[in-house]
Amino acid sequence: MSEARDTVGYSVDHGVVRIGIRNPPVNALVRDVRAALLAAFDRACSEESAVAILLSGEGPGFATGADLSESDGGADAPTMAALCARVEASPLPVVAALHGTVLGAGVELALAAHYRVADADTRIGFPEVRLGLMPSAGATQRLPRLVGAGAALDLMLSGRLFSMDAPPAEALADLVVAEDARAGAAQFVAALLEDGGAVRPTSGIRLGFADPKAYGHAVTQRREALAKAPELAPREIVAAVEAANLLPFEAGLAFEADAAQTCRVSAQSRALRAAFVAEHRARRLDLPADAPLPELTRIAVLGGGPLAVQLVFAALLCGLAVNWGTRDPAALREGVPRLRRLFDGFVRRGAMSEDDALDRLADLRIGDSAAMTGGVEVIVHAARGQGDVPAPDGIPRLSAVSGMVRQVGLRFAPPIHAARLIEVIVGPSASPEQIVAARALARALDKIPVRVHAPGETVAGRLMAACQRAADALVDLGQHPYDIDRALREWGWHRPPFLASDRRGLPDLAARPRAEGARNWCDVMVGHDRRGRAGGAGFYLWEGTPPVPSEDPGLTALLEAERPAARPLSPDQIRRLVFGAMANEGARMLASGMVLRPSDIDVVATLGLELPRWRGGPMHLVGVYGLLSVCRAMEGLDHPDKAFWTPQPVFGALIKNGRSFEAMNR
Repeated sequence: MSEARDTVGYSVDHGVVRIGIRNPPVNALVRDVRAALLAAFDRACSEESAVAILLSGEGPGFATGADLSESDGGADAPTMAALCARVEASPLPVVAALHGTVLGAGVELALAAHYRVADADTRIGFPEVRLGLMPSAGATQRLPRLVGAGAALDLMLSGRLFSMDAPPAEALADLVVAEDARAGAAQFVAALLEDGGAVRPTSGIRLGFADPKAYGHAVTQRREALAKAPELAPREIVAAVEAANLLPFEAGLAFEADAAQTCRVSAQSRALRAAFVAEHRARRLDLPADAPLPELTRIAVLGGGPLAVQLVFAALLCGLAVNWGTRDPAALREGVPRLRRLFDGFVRRGAMSEDDALDRLADLRIGDSAAMTGGVEVIVHAARGQGDVPAPDGIPRLSAVSGMVRQVGLRFAPPIHAARLIEVIVGPSASPEQIVAARALARALDKIPVRVHAPGETVAGRLMAACQRAADALVDLGQHPYDIDRALREWGWHRPPFLASDRRGLPDLAARPRAEGARNWCDVMVGHDRRGRAGGAGFYLWEGTPPVPSEDPGLTALLEAERPAARPLSPDQIRRLVFGAMANEGARMLASGMVLRPSDIDVVATLGLELPRWRGGPMHLVGVYGLLSVCRAMEGLDHPDKAFWTPQPVFGALIKNGRSFEAMNR
């Protein structure tokens, strides 16, 4: 007999109850699916003829986690923990057939089954830790019982995917088949029934506890490694895995539930979940959902110089073939050895093998610009003077060169091969095909694009300029640059304004205007022959090879000769003002249409300016501080740059309606 339900399939064949998860596209275990699975298990256990349960997922994978929105207010009943408890308590043996990508709650459901069969292509992972969360349906208690503390922590702390046919994940499977996990699971069930059909609750397994010394060592090792890390969730996962070996199973589940709740309501998790959603939203570049996205295999990079070298290197690393063309043969004669040195550095560090480096370099063609535009899907200009290079019709052209943008410009956060941000500058003459090409290139390079409407300026540039302008204002009012940088660095931002200015070079920033009565302190430093890192002294002293910064005792006297000192502001006051000023600049960008939503600004801040992702960008942060509190702090600042510190009208509108910038995201 058989019956089809909306989210769960149910059938009985010779006493084997087949329960199939049907929630495309990824079989997310949302509330309705959990309820349907619970009902299906209740029904199966009441079947007089039933002898076993085969649990599988229909479509491309077994199952994945629940809807992220459930993390905001807590999951509706039945919870994953309740579902997993019901599965494990089944009087009939439960065999889970795993295939595809199995994530989070999907892995927890599989762990609650009595046996697991997987095909060789199955990959599992616990991405929760990247969202400031931890497993909450028993994984921290069941997983160590199967594989021990070391392997369990490797699986749960990394957030990565692991193949079920290799350590550490292979220990979860009772059988790995070459293909077709459902067929393999059916054969496994038949063999199991022939052998008596015993249930085997994971909670009763002790294999992972067999070596208490190794178990304790693995816990201690991870705890020590995380001692100075700011993130909460990894530490809670370690504590829960330790508890698995110290507490009875039910007490361990209660420990896990309490720790998971602590993580869920934390500011860190709220920031990380907001960042995750913001990045996925930004990736669309506001193109129609059904816009076709081409798969790129070969691109052209036109132009020589450092930018071109970095672009070619990044593309080759990601598996793209590259045609590298210049009009100046000398640029290639200099650039190709530089490219090879970059690969050599990766090989020396063990980041890739010599054979891998040679394979990637084999995908590189070099020559004259005009000869390199054929057989590619996208052309990227990496130097000036390439715009008139002839190319086949229909090949989108994008420019990575700084300056005015008429069509579509790409602004990569440095270093290009490692940083994940591309600001896609959409100019007045941009075509839809170019924007689609920019999105396809971002996907091929594994980067997150943010759509920006501007003549050429970047969101990152404006945010950092606002940060430095705010920091200068605080120095005008008697604060010390080191106190300002320290307040931000100890909070978790390792690119605070004065340190960042020194690294860039103070002469580059000295010409930036300030309001009447305000000062540009980079200009003051340059006037005292302090030019930044390259000159050996700026706001900091720079000594050694490579030069490292240290605080200069003489800076205080220099400052006091230029302006009076004042009572120091608290670190929290400094942060509230600096991030308030950055959010105020973000509001200006929103008002002008330069960016479409506040979350795009936060993506740029975390990926481009390296604000801690677990803290969030400035638009998120002012919501954490409270918009009214931030407005009062800015309005109360007695500084001549009134226009800069006056909150933008959107602050008042949001405060009036009891909302934050999150409400403007769409």
